[in-house]
Amino acid sequence: MSLNATSLSNDGKVEFLARLANTLTICARDTYEVGTESVLQPTVLRAYNELLHFVTGAVRDHLTGTDGYSFEDILEMARAFGEKNHRSSEIKWAFEQVAKKPFSGN
Repeated sequence: MSLNATSLSNDGKVEFLARLANTLTICARDTYEVGTESVLQPTVLRAYNELLHFVTGAVRDHLTGTDGYSFEDILEMARAFGEKNHRSSEIKWAFEQVAKKPFSGN
């Protein structure tokens, strides 16, 4: 990732996590059968859903000032998800997409 994500302000972290959640939904589409309603990789799709649960929960926690998983924990969860599910290249791509645009508040 070309961005030093740990140097982001709280607002920047919220924006990063929201962008990451949106980008992960694009990655999860690779589990679908093209042109149909079928899911070819339901286990991976479920794993994406679980990861998205943590990412969106972290967005909520950062917005409300609630204790939860740290920003760094979420980034590590995403990396671990990639390794476990043979999706490391997709996670790398997602981080790259998220980091392309400048972040507000930084």
